[in-house]
Amino acid sequence: MNIKARDFKKIVILTGAGISAESGISTFRDANGLWENHKVQEVATPEAYARDPQLVWKFYSMRRIQAAKALPNPAHRALINFAANAGSEIHLITQNVDVLHERADITGKLPPLCMHGSLNQSRCTHCETVYLDDHAYFDLDGNYAPSRTELCSAEERTRDEYLHHYKLEYAHFLPLSPCCKAPLRPHIVWFGEIPFFMAKIEKRLRECDLFVSIGTSGQVYPAAGFLQVAKSHNARTVCINKEAIPQSHMIDVFLEGKAAEIVPDFFA
Repeated sequence: MNIKARDFKKIVILTGAGISAESGISTFRDANGLWENHKVQEVATPEAYARDPQLVWKFYSMRRIQAAKALPNPAHRALINFAANAGSEIHLITQNVDVLHERADITGKLPPLCMHGSLNQSRCTHCETVYLDDHAYFDLDGNYAPSRTELCSAEERTRDEYLHHYKLEYAHFLPLSPCCKAPLRPHIVWFGEIPFFMAKIEKRLRECDLFVSIGTSGQVYPAAGFLQVAKSHNARTVCINKEAIPQSHMIDVFLEGKAAEIVPDFFA
């Protein structure tokens, strides 16, 4: 089946880690699922934060530094160009927290639903106010050394919710929220938490006529179930990935390879 994105009117795109791989984004995991001898679950759960918030912030400071050094690749840019020029209704959902979609989209043509949160945001643990925050509070050696990265745009830094407009107080080298003077946490969906925007996502999946999965493993739920929802509502389904995913039987077109090479052609 030879189809192109331009042939459809209502398109939902889901992106995972594979779209950012060629931008140099890693997950700080080695073959044993460790980060500096800690299991990733030890720095990415509510229990981990309650037990050792400084360790968690060291991990996310390193992720912010890494993400800020990365640049959007041709796959990110192709989606933005398509949204700017196509007559389709396009919705972008991402499992990624690296902000590369936003940094590729300087005109705001394709704002993503970041179902797992964003590295450039922090949240008050008391009232849940969300702030734009592109500071790394620890350097790559794990030393307390707060410094701004480039995860927020110039426009975002002018907003009232940009955290560093406020005189921050700290506890144990970690920032306290301006609103409640409560600890701030990364605005990230951790293991055991419910992803953001699920009602919006489910509505868009039911209404689309094309669902495209890019760089996802098909193993992390609830995102792994999105393809089935779209397919059950008669959408055509396309998967762009370096390897087959468990839901292969529900895919109309499988395009094997690197996202940076295939996405620009499919969305031409």
